[in-house]
Amino acid sequence: MKPPVFPALVIALACFVAPRVLAQEVSSDEVLKVNTDLVVVDAQVFTKKNRQVVGDLKREDFELYEDGARREVTYFSRDELPLSVVLLLDVSRSVRPIIERIGEGALAATGRLKPGDEVAVLVFAERAEVVQGFTRDRHLLADKIVEASRDLSVGNGTFLTPGLRAAAGETLRASNPSSRRVVIVVTDNLAAVGGKGAVERTTAELLESGAVVYGLIVRGGFGKFANAVTLGLVNAVENYSEPTGGEVFGADKKEVADKLGEVFARLRTRYSLGFKPADTNEDGRLRQLKLQLTPAAAARVGKVSVVTKEGYYFRRRDSQPARPAAQSDPKNDGSNRPRRATDAPPPPPLPTPTPPA
Repeated sequence: MKPPVFPALVIALACFVAPRVLAQEVSSDEVLKVNTDLVVVDAQVFTKKNRQVVGDLKREDFELYEDGARREVTYFSRDELPLSVVLLLDVSRSVRPIIERIGEGALAATGRLKPGDEVAVLVFAERAEVVQGFTRDRHLLADKIVEASRDLSVGNGTFLTPGLRAAAGETLRASNPSSRRVVIVVTDNLAAVGGKGAVERTTAELLESGAVVYGLIVRGGFGKFANAVTLGLVNAVENYSEPTGGEVFGADKKEVADKLGEVFARLRTRYSLGFKPADTNEDGRLRQLKLQLTPAAAARVGKVSVVTKEGYYFRRRDSQPARPAAQSDPKNDGSNRPRRATDAPPPPPLPTPTPPA
């Protein structure tokens, strides 16, 4: 059955929980004028009891630590930045019985995107492939989601790590340098992630890209059976959502549109906090981050979870990987780029404190 073409896809959600280093950054009503580099980190705060977003916090309610040392938060905002979303769709054999329903839900949710948001569509199974580069053309996006939901060319198995590496690379092609970058993985979560080295390297690439990983877990009959047999211990997406500061949501195949809409809403309510790093040498090491509420704020709001990226790599804006210039014509913003297979030889290892094997 052919999925109806709804307004367009829901996957955009942003939350560039990956700290970015900026010399000057534009917010909605001001320009941050700083004479040194500023690291900006996104974070989400929600109650532990019912996962409701806590949206009334102030700068003085947070404590931020870099490599164990407290840093002064010099910038604080909840501005709704535009989103650059990579929608990563699982099209492996275990998902195919419900993939069209997933595609329909994704299409329905796209109606909640804002004009400045852009979306790229990738599929993955045994390998990953770009179906559509970043675009703001909603009609094109709708067509590509339908196409993606029918793609059987990337194999039968479910290998999440190559898919996320491809998604991390695609985020670097976002046209807006100030957008929040997010990868939304729609999968049954019955995926292989590879060894520790593969997970570490992929996590490093995601952290370098500035992307946060959100997961929407949708299971059909086989997925539910496998989850029961494994006692719910197959949790592939969590390997990447936690270190990048994202979240994972579950959904029935009929709930995809609503759940994706919920993810959108949560991404729109993230906090942005900026601080001056003590060391501005581009040494290629992962700098650990810790963000928490002050004792006074914690006592006021109760038990909450503060979700943010585990660390960052210091990079000045002029040393970031090159990204294509923004296109004035939305129909020429990468929409004609041919499909790219992503099973080519991997790039050289990223510099990390303890390079993965």
